[in-house]
Amino acid sequence: MAEHVTYLRMKVQPGKLDQLRSMMGGGAEEDRIKRMGWRSSTIGTRKDDPNEVWGCVVWDNSENYYKNAESPEQNEWFQKMRAVLTADPEWFDCEVIEKRWAQ
Repeated sequence: MAEHVTYLRMKVQPGKLDQLRSMMGGGAEEDRIKRMGWRSSTIGTRKDDPNEVWGCVVWDNSENYYKNAESPEQNEWFQKMRAVLTADPEWFDCEVIEKRWAQ
């Protein structure tokens, strides 16, 4: 089964970016999603709008991604994250067909 990548776009309430960043960084939540199949995340803000956040999240496979997405623990985390956003995030689920890294 191929790796799963989700691209995301969300708008953070003004002044709440640091709160969002602290939610995404480490701790027990990171340990939990590692066990579920999470591999990496790259998250950034638009240069012309620091409250618009884009990113991609890589999972070992789609089955584990969706299993995590449907878990009560993930829903609890999502509700906390959603509280600092202006609207629901947009998600774009993809199957990885090629990956390259600089040598």
